[in-house]
Amino acid sequence: MTTKQKLDPAQEITNELVALLEKGTMPWRPWKISGGGVPLRHTGEPYQGINAFLLGLRANVMGYTSPYWMTFKQCQALDACVRRGSRSSLVVHYGTGRKKDSETGSPDEGHDGDEERVTGTYRYLKSYRVFHVSQIDGLDPAWHPAPEGDPSEGPQPIPECQAFFEAIDANVVFGGDRACYIPSLDRIDMPELARFETAGLMYATWAHELAHWSKAPERLDRSFGVSSFGNESYAKEELVAEITSAALGQRMGFCADHIENHAAYLQSWLRVLRNDKSFLFKAAAHAQRAVDYLVAASEAGMKKETIREAA
Repeated sequence: MTTKQKLDPAQEITNELVALLEKGTMPWRPWKISGGGVPLRHTGEPYQGINAFLLGLRANVMGYTSPYWMTFKQCQALDACVRRGSRSSLVVHYGTGRKKDSETGSPDEGHDGDEERVTGTYRYLKSYRVFHVSQIDGLDPAWHPAPEGDPSEGPQPIPECQAFFEAIDANVVFGGDRACYIPSLDRIDMPELARFETAGLMYATWAHELAHWSKAPERLDRSFGVSSFGNESYAKEELVAEITSAALGQRMGFCADHIENHAAYLQSWLRVLRNDKSFLFKAAAHAQRAVDYLVAASEAGMKKETIREAA
C-alpha cells in the first residue's frame, strides 16, 4: 500500500516558475486581459500578492483574456461544469494559528475539568485550486468580456500612468541611456521616453526603479544583505523589483517586461529559487508592500497637488 504524498504548495509553485525560467522566458511578460490585468475572483474581488502574480503568470502562458477564476464548487453553483482534462491552478492562503495543549485538572485544583492552554502561535500555508473561466462550459458570456486594446502601444505618454508616477515624491532625473536607482544620492536616473520602444516599457522600468527606491531605510527598510551584481542579495532584490513592476503593470495595464539581459537575470533567479523554495512567496510579499507604498505615495502626491491648485 502506497502512502499519498502530501502536497507542498510552495515547492509545486516554485517548480512551475523554475521550469518557465529554465526555458529562457520571462513568465511575467504582459498579457491582454479585459478590465486591466488583475486576476479576479468570481465575486469580482481582485487577487493580491503572490496569487495575483501566479494567476497572471498562468493567464500569460495560456493566453487567457478574461480576468475571472473560480473553484470547482463555485462553478457548480452557477450550473456550469469544468471541461474534462482541464488543469487547475494553485492559489494559496497564509494564516496564523494558535498552538494549544491540554492539561487535566480537577475542581479542587482550581480547574473545571479539562482545559486547553495557549502555548504560542504558528503560521501556516494552505492551498486550493481554481479554474479559469475559459476552462468552464455553460457560463454566461458576461464572464468573457472583450479584451481592451494594449495601452502600451505608441510613443506617447499614457496619461493615467504618467500622472501616477509623477505624483510620487521621488527624485527622478530623466536623460542619458541608463535606468538605475542610486542609493547614495537617493535618486533614480531614467532615459527619456523617446529611448523606449513603447511608453509601457518606460513605465515598467520606472516602476522597477521605484521598487528599489522603496527599499530605503526611511521607507520600507528592505535589505537582503550586501549586494553586488550577480550575488544572491542582488538577485533577491531584483526579483522583488520585477514582481513589483509586474504587479503595477497588472494594476495599470502597462508592459512588465523591460530587462534586456534576460539570461543573466534568469540564471541568478534560478539559483535563488532552487536554494529556497519559499523565497518566491517572500519576494511577492515584499513586492506587495512596495506596491502599497507606491500607491499611497502617489495618492498623497495627487492630493497635495489638488490642495495647492485650490489655494
